Amino acid sequence: MPAEPSRPGPKPPRQAKREAASRRLLEEGLRLMARRGVQACRVEEITAAAGVGKGTFFNHFASKEAFVAHLVDMVLTDLARRVRPLGLAPQDGESLLAGVGTVHLRYFQLRPEAASLLSQACALERDSEPGRQIGQRLAAHLDLVASMLAPALGPLDWPQDHGRELALAILSLSCGFFWFGRPLGLGPESPAALLDRLGRLTAQGLAPRSG
Repeated sequence: MPAEPSRPGPKPPRQAKREAASRRLLEEGLRLMARRGVQACRVEEITAAAGVGKGTFFNHFASKEAFVAHLVDMVLTDLARRVRPLGLAPQDGESLLAGVGTVHLRYFQLRPEAASLLSQACALERDSEPGRQIGQRLAAHLDLVASMLAPALGPLDWPQDHGRELALAILSLSCGFFWFGRPLGLGPESPAALLDRLGRLTAQGLAPRSG
């Protein structure tokens, strides 16, 4: 009888405390930057909200810009985890595009602060290391979505060498909807069925037309 796999033991208290502090900083930083703005939000505000000292922040992150880059990676990693399962089951091109679009819309509906972060993070200086990291991370997400949508490009009459542009259209539509809607008080309460319909209408709009 095969032995059961060993389960990891509890983390050392110091490591658990460090990870908890990092989570609080990221959660509060995302919330505050969405409300106050990436540029206006100060490190002191983030640490106060997270209940840690300023030194703790810089023990985890080299700068506020590096912190923003980490937040962008966290958001896009979470989004990618929700999108990937759609590529595991065969679907027609329109349904695949609609499904990917709907996942993006629903993600930013539930996390409008993530839409705010991504929209503002793109304005960071591209010559800086955090700015380059953000650009590379966004490009990686577009590559992921483009590779998933590759089977749909032919049936939709979308140019095969412009898959990243199609991925960009989906990300821009979903992120922009809730980025612009937030200050206007629009979007967060949109019914899920309406967002699903919007994703499918987007797919229909890109589908080839007979005649």
